[in-house]
Amino acid sequence: MSAINDYDSHSLSAASSSAAAAPAEQTVPIILTTSLDQYAIPTGPYMVPVSWRRTHLSTLVNKLVSSTSDAESTSAAVPFDFIIDSSLLRSTLGEYLESGGLTSESTLTIEYVRSTLPPTRLAAFEHDDWVASVDCSFAPAKIYMTSSYDGSVRLFSPSNPTEALHTLSTINKATVQGGRNTSLTSARWTPNGDALVTGGMDGRVQLWSVEQVDDAWKSARKWQGEAHNAPVGAVDTAQGPQGVSVLSGGWDGIVAVWDDLVSSPSAAAMDSDDDSDQDEQESTSKRRKTSTNASKSISKASSTIKPGFIDPTMILYHAQPTAHTVTGAKNVSHPSSRVTAVLFERTSSGKNSNRAWSIGYNGLLKGWDLCSGGITHTSLSLPCSTAETRPMLSMTQLSPSTLAVGSMDRAIHLFDIRSSTSATAGPATLGVSINNAHRGPVDALAAHPLDSNLFASASGLESGVKVWDARSSKKALFTLDASVATKGERGVLGLDWSKDGQEVVAGGKDKRITLFRGSGIGMSGL
Repeated sequence: MSAINDYDSHSLSAASSSAAAAPAEQTVPIILTTSLDQYAIPTGPYMVPVSWRRTHLSTLVNKLVSSTSDAESTSAAVPFDFIIDSSLLRSTLGEYLESGGLTSESTLTIEYVRSTLPPTRLAAFEHDDWVASVDCSFAPAKIYMTSSYDGSVRLFSPSNPTEALHTLSTINKATVQGGRNTSLTSARWTPNGDALVTGGMDGRVQLWSVEQVDDAWKSARKWQGEAHNAPVGAVDTAQGPQGVSVLSGGWDGIVAVWDDLVSSPSAAAMDSDDDSDQDEQESTSKRRKTSTNASKSISKASSTIKPGFIDPTMILYHAQPTAHTVTGAKNVSHPSSRVTAVLFERTSSGKNSNRAWSIGYNGLLKGWDLCSGGITHTSLSLPCSTAETRPMLSMTQLSPSTLAVGSMDRAIHLFDIRSSTSATAGPATLGVSINNAHRGPVDALAAHPLDSNLFASASGLESGVKVWDARSSKKALFTLDASVATKGERGVLGLDWSKDGQEVVAGGKDKRITLFRGSGIGMSGL
């Protein structure tokens, strides 16, 4: 085992000066590893003082990198973070040893990654009501899309936080006259950005065409579908074999798949039904009844569908349908049936419209094989010491092999889904759980678009947004305060990253979205 000042006395003199000045100081052997090829160094072991902190180790790595590569010695130093046993080093090595009951004779294996610095708050975009969701995935440009409890979708530009570029109201006369709740719960862009899908408290899934003509934005409803007897909790989109595929999850336990949208009716046909919804109640009841049966029944009843409406391609049951104890009505919504999040599985080449995931209040994570008629390939619950379930509230995909799920009990769970992609392997498995991630239920999760280890989380009971590194799951990298108001309600309900990964956008009960911007976020793998 070689001492650090014996490794390269010339290049490491600055890093080892403190150790040389105090030869009696206690040292500890460390092994340094990394997944960053451009910053790879000999693993060691190295003897370093127990008084060293992150900054000393970062200086050491930079010195070793410059001494073992052809890089310019005058190049700027790269700040690094250090992970020991799934925890970021935020103390001296001696303090870490003491807290873990270890001695200086213990060899520490330390992984180093590029530091992620906290972004700063830039602006707040005002709304008229709670912000339910945020989507920053618009392909052509940097646009922030929000859905709100006032029934509107808004598009914002980073350059103008005071006024929305476009406001799309999803409320029509028939909805108001029918006494329906017009609040929106979710909105997502389609993959190519020429349309968006909304889900609301009225149980409807709607697709809207959106385009920018010169400096003006235009939008029109193309179709709507009704497969849910309760509010739609979440929607997602993917590029299907013939067009856009839509996934929706409702409070009634139903997951609906809507396909082949290229052949959907025009916006003009859709708008024509706004004034003719008086007969809607009867046709809707019949359509819901048939659409919950087999696919053959759906196609058989398609001739009764009003212009501007479409039937779902597939109906799946995340929670088994329940009948009303008095009336006998089927598929009645109850608290444990609520579906809270759905998504199409993402692969290295993009979203796969044939594989989907759903979570809900019944505490189940379900994986669906849509090309095989909606077969459930995974049904997994969280471990619990009692008979009670642990409701799952939010979900995001970090990588093709990892799902992150937020639960009611303030925890975040990472699932390994690699095994579920093979016909001969078992279902997904629970990996790491981050307990007490927030002070309240974890209502929002968003994966970083570039770094498969980074993700953000938030709770509807607090204003803080936390950014995590999956390799260091014991403590968040940092917390961002998304509230700018001293009074009123606080809580984050919607969360997303910008496409370049340098901005975090959060919205919620304070009736605004807050923008945080940083630099170099997600550069650990570059």
